[in-house]
Amino acid sequence: MATETAKKKTTSRRRNRPSPRQRLLTSATHLFATEGIRVIGIDRILREADVAKASLYSLFGSKDNLVVAYIEQLDDQARQQWAERTADLQDPQEKILAFFDQVVEEEPEKNYRGSYFLNAANEYPKPETESEQRIVDACLAHRRWMHSTMTELLNEKNSYPSATQANQLLIFLDGGQAGARLVQDPAPLYTARDLARQMLNEPPADFSI
Repeated sequence: MATETAKKKTTSRRRNRPSPRQRLLTSATHLFATEGIRVIGIDRILREADVAKASLYSLFGSKDNLVVAYIEQLDDQARQQWAERTADLQDPQEKILAFFDQVVEEEPEKNYRGSYFLNAANEYPKPETESEQRIVDACLAHRRWMHSTMTELLNEKNSYPSATQANQLLIFLDGGQAGARLVQDPAPLYTARDLARQMLNEPPADFSI
């Protein structure tokens, strides 16, 4: 009787256990985000995920492909979180500032690790292989989404093309995250948000002159 009960519990745990793919992504996300990408070897990921090496190669093909999947998953999560945060907002300015609010909330929870996308791209300053280039491209895809979203909102707010202003807002956000990571304090992030708000509150440029 006891043996049958133990077997049922083991079967239930296996049935409820995440798939090997999800376990690999979860372990890789934790390790890459907290320690970096290049310093983490395949064996360490496999041990944490409790997955066989053959499964990793059949599911992803290589560590670089796993890195791309990690970045793409972060990108999907960031887009979804921003969409949920702004779902009830109508003001374009408030939707833009939501990018800053999201980072202000997240950074202390992340122990001020900074932007995972910038961190990943910085590990591949000169991509040497096609797979390394795809890692950088995945980071750039997130950047392009932020820029295009901000630009659309600024165009709506200003009634003129505002891509340059979107560039400036991203620089504020980059600087705030870098500063917060250095001093391990959210103050630079609040400064970045204040700068963004001040710029957004300035009267639109008058091109009729």
